[in-house]
Amino acid sequence: MPLWGFLLSFLIAVMWAASPIMVARGMALSKCTSNEINPIRSISFFVFTLIFALIHSNGSIPIVLSPKALLCIGGNVFFGYLVGDVLYFIAIKKIGITIAVPVSNSYPILVVITSWFLLGEPITLQIVAGIIVVITGLLMLRFGGVKEKKDEDGPAIKEIGLSNLMKGFLFAIGAGLAWAFGAPLTKMAMEASGLGPVEISFYRAAALLIMAWGYRFLLVKFRPSALMPLREVPLKAWAYMLTAAVIGLALGSIFYTTCIRVMPVAVVTAITSTSPFIAALFGRFVLKESLTRVQWAGILMIIAGSVTVSI
Repeated sequence: MPLWGFLLSFLIAVMWAASPIMVARGMALSKCTSNEINPIRSISFFVFTLIFALIHSNGSIPIVLSPKALLCIGGNVFFGYLVGDVLYFIAIKKIGITIAVPVSNSYPILVVITSWFLLGEPITLQIVAGIIVVITGLLMLRFGGVKEKKDEDGPAIKEIGLSNLMKGFLFAIGAGLAWAFGAPLTKMAMEASGLGPVEISFYRAAALLIMAWGYRFLLVKFRPSALMPLREVPLKAWAYMLTAAVIGLALGSIFYTTCIRVMPVAVVTAITSTSPFIAALFGRFVLKESLTRVQWAGILMIIAGSVTVSI
């Protein structure tokens, strides 16, 4: 596996660590739900990937004619963005980023299974061992702390309540399941269409734009009470969510599809699942938050597990 693919996967983890924090800030500022977040995110995702694809293809984006490729792109967007991300946003709202992110990022174990089933990628003992170490480290990082400080982007653990905690865990696990189903479909779409990461990312963005706004228009007609008028969303919240889309969806999507083209999906997914570790480092060195010895041990396990699945 190429070294640049390994490094790019870690860059994706950094961007995916920042993106949910921005979304959570936007949600906190506006009190909006996924019914508003996905349409807003789809705008910058589509515009950014359109520009990128036009530059990459010299002004002529190839047309996808393969029914299998179109089905895989649609399935990836449906499971990854409409189902997975919606459940993720609900989990963040119920239990906060510090719990929702590690729980939902346990999905590499499931990706190993779906990649084996859909792509025929081998499951080696080394990959399984590395993923288990990564997930163990994530759990230590999350639950190894002793502070009861309120999370800026979510409630403190004592304030959550057992019912919301269980529901939040279920939503986060559901998000991981949806992402696990969606991840291999991206590689299948590239193989069926012959297109590269940039073009596939553009088509994923177009599919999200159509699905997100189509669903919103249906809600306008049949369940208008479930919506917040977009004009009522503060400009600062728009800025947070649009930026999160560029970082987490557009750039993250292009870089992710680039990596899985040259590396196994399960390996790339395991490396990018270290985003909670990156978020913890941001907290320690930028926000001056302290970590316990157990949490630092969790960080070391995450690094060790990522190296294990990448060599």
